[in-house]
Amino acid sequence: MHRTLILLAAACACGKADRAPSPAPAAPPLAHALQADLARDIADAERLGTWSDVAHRWQGQTVRWTVTHRRVLCRSADDCYVAAFPIQRPAKQGWMPQLQFAPGQYDALAGACGGQDPCELTIEATLSKLEVSPELPTSVQLSNVQILPPPHPGTQTARR
Repeated sequence: MHRTLILLAAACACGKADRAPSPAPAAPPLAHALQADLARDIADAERLGTWSDVAHRWQGQTVRWTVTHRRVLCRSADDCYVAAFPIQRPAKQGWMPQLQFAPGQYDALAGACGGQDPCELTIEATLSKLEVSPELPTSVQLSNVQILPPPHPGTQTARR
C-alpha cells in the first residue's frame, strides 16, 4: 500500500512538470496593419521599451502591403526580400521583410513584375516572425505570401 502511494505521488508530480505551458492567446486583428503602422509601433517601442508588446501584437496578423520587389533582393523562392518602403537615401526604415510564398506564388511574382525592376506590387501574407529589440536590427518574416492583382486605375494603394 505504501509503495502504491509513493508511485501515485511520483506520477502526479511528473505529470504536472511535464505539461507544456499553454500558448499565449492570439492578438486580436489589427484595425491598421500597414507597414507604416508597424514602423510607428517600432518607433514607439524604442521610446517606451515595449518591444515584446509590439511582437505579440503583430505576430500572426494578416497584412496587405504594397512593396517594392528588386531582382537582386529576391533571387529564389527560398531567398526573397522586398522593400517595405520606397527605397531612399538615407533610409528611414532599416527592415526588409523576408517572404515565404504560398504554393505557386513565387511564379506569380515573376508574372506580376514581368521585366520591370524595380516592381511595385501588393501582397497579402501572415506576419509570422517579428524580432524587435534595442540591441539587434528589426527582422520581419511574412509567410503564406500571395501576390494580389494590381489595383484598378484610380484607386489608391496601401503603401504609406
